[in-house]
Amino acid sequence: GLDLFAAGFLIVLSVVVMVASWMLPVPGELRTAPGLLPFLTGASLCVMAVLLGHSAMKRRRAGIVMDPSEARNVAEDRRAGVLAGTVALYILALQFLAFQVYFSVAGVPFVFSAFEPVTVVALSAIIHVSWRGPLWITVSVSLGWTLLLSLVFQKLFYIPLPGGF
Repeated sequence: GLDLFAAGFLIVLSVVVMVASWMLPVPGELRTAPGLLPFLTGASLCVMAVLLGHSAMKRRRAGIVMDPSEARNVAEDRRAGVLAGTVALYILALQFLAFQVYFSVAGVPFVFSAFEPVTVVALSAIIHVSWRGPLWITVSVSLGWTLLLSLVFQKLFYIPLPGGF
């Protein structure tokens, strides 16, 4: 019931975001379009909502009905609270610890900002809450994904990341 309703709502919301982002003017190339990231985010949300709706329909057809009292899991609720708090601290840290350092490697210019260290710390914390593996693996994965994301946005999309001035 509720999963199906949520899936429908998220599909409508994601389609609205995709249409609105598609209608934004593109002053330069497509890869620098201001609506590109919102469109991709909306498309990703739409895919996840369709999968949620599909699993809800499968459960409904199989006759699986969850009692609302069984659906609550205190440990999961606590983890969700820690996740929300981590994201809030992440956003605040990007805002208040903003800096930028310009440098070049082999003549290629790069910008190092608060985004990289703050994202590594926040992502490491989020992964650690969900998975209790060795800290060096958690930090390595966080560092790798953060640097990859930073490079893609700086060099492929030409979009500055948050955490700068």
